[in-house]
Amino acid sequence: MNAIRPGTLIGETLSSKAEPRTTPLAWDRDRHLRALGERIFDLVVVGGGATGCSVARDAALRGLNVCLLERGDVASGASSRTTRFIHGGLRYLKTYEFGFVREGLQERSILMTAAPHLVRPTQFLYPAYHRRGTPRWILRLGVGLYDLLAGRKRLPGSRLLRAPETLALEPGLRPEGLSGAVLYTDAGTDDARLVVETAVSAVEAGATVALHMEVERIIPSETGPAVLVLKDRLDGTPLGVRGAVVVNATGAWAGGIPGAAPPPDRPSRGATLLRPSRGSHLVVARETLPVSHVVVMTSRRDGRILFAVPAGEFTYLGTTEVEHTGALDEVRADSTEVDYILSVAGEIFREGPIPRDRILSTWAGIRPLLDRAGQSTGRLSRDFRILQEAPGVVTVAGGKLTSCRRMAEASVDLAVSILAERFGRKADACITGWKLFPGAEGTPPGGDDEIPPGLDPAVARHLVSTYGSRATRIFRRIAGNPSSGVPFAVGCAATPAEVAHAVESEGAVRLADLLFRRLHPHFLEARMAGAGGKAVMEGAARVMAACLGWSEARRAQEVVDALAEWKRDFSVPASG
Repeated sequence: MNAIRPGTLIGETLSSKAEPRTTPLAWDRDRHLRALGERIFDLVVVGGGATGCSVARDAALRGLNVCLLERGDVASGASSRTTRFIHGGLRYLKTYEFGFVREGLQERSILMTAAPHLVRPTQFLYPAYHRRGTPRWILRLGVGLYDLLAGRKRLPGSRLLRAPETLALEPGLRPEGLSGAVLYTDAGTDDARLVVETAVSAVEAGATVALHMEVERIIPSETGPAVLVLKDRLDGTPLGVRGAVVVNATGAWAGGIPGAAPPPDRPSRGATLLRPSRGSHLVVARETLPVSHVVVMTSRRDGRILFAVPAGEFTYLGTTEVEHTGALDEVRADSTEVDYILSVAGEIFREGPIPRDRILSTWAGIRPLLDRAGQSTGRLSRDFRILQEAPGVVTVAGGKLTSCRRMAEASVDLAVSILAERFGRKADACITGWKLFPGAEGTPPGGDDEIPPGLDPAVARHLVSTYGSRATRIFRRIAGNPSSGVPFAVGCAATPAEVAHAVESEGAVRLADLLFRRLHPHFLEARMAGAGGKAVMEGAARVMAACLGWSEARRAQEVVDALAEWKRDFSVPASG
């Protein structure tokens, strides 16, 4: 076993309750690392994606002492690489998974209420063509059932359109054979921002969150807390931490942590339950493919559903569904997937296939699908399972972004029952079904007395729409230093004030963390190769260096590392 920093494991009893916090916490990494050795945690969560951050938030809000460990950044795996929808899953009506759809629609309603600045109503246009795909009348019945399953939480806007009305809304669609469309409303989000704010909410509730902290081994115990052997990936320092219960929320990586599974004489269900699937997307300029609604695209080849999604000055398209057999840490769109997406878009839009040289960037993520023998990955459900295998170790398997809160509630319920049985520890009831996210508490700023004079209106709109009521903090910073509200580049609303906020209050400690998770709404991955992207990257690195005390060599290396991450994960693959 690796050596553990002296004094890391101290204290012999479980704490009675997390310390109450009277003010929001500044997210200081060193302070959080020191906390690892100051107590035995009620709950240690491994994995900082949507599920892991939701587990930490839920548990901290119940009054438990919680620690979250993530080997990279929050949302640095699959949770920042989704299609960015919060939805019930209209396609699952075809397989009669009505309960699954209804639960997803309930979660959509909860998230739209708890985080209205992050999860917003989004209109979808589902075109129908003669002798191809699903007829218009069946689409109408399906969307009607979808609305019915939402119950009182249904969203407005569902209606049947004829071909002329459809083309009036989306003139870029191919008119040949078009019979009409169904227009309906679901919800969209920025996935990385949602996960970041979930982590912020957990921290403000008292959770300890240690990013870039790798769990090398879990040592379960039949009679006491588990020991987790850690390594700080920023400086290589070995550490350790104890937790009464461990929740393994690492998604597709769930079977890769030694000690999380049962002994060798008993096979792990968690490691074999999952079947990783890769979903890829590509980004083009809005002028290349202008759409005003999310357009549902059906492939002639295999009947798969893809989407063309408007996103400011960009449009992104996806997603594929390919069984992923490679390394889980090396996930990117391949040339075959890019060609497939382009061909489907060419079938739907009158301009025909988009030239490859118009693609600005790509992204791909892994879905931890529950395996069902004999089914292709395209037919596997996004349902989830919660397992207890090793003593005191709970594994969460499957699920999707929409269900992360529900998965967390069920996981913490099981963890609490283990705490009560083994340690006599009690916890409060789950409150995430109604508890607002930080940016939803209070009224978002909007008056002239709240927005600093002279601030670019585009920057002000961006801050309010991204941070909700928390934008007030950034406005105060800009009011005290107007130059911190000047964007790094024309056409991009990112400013020094926003970067400083991300470092101080959102746990950003690497330049790539900032660019690809915190400033995500700007689609910086699509700008990186241009002058604007480089200006943002260099300017942001300077601000982070000042906040974190980086040397010039460290600042330069962060730029190099961010570019390397972009080339590895977001650049366009060469034509096959």
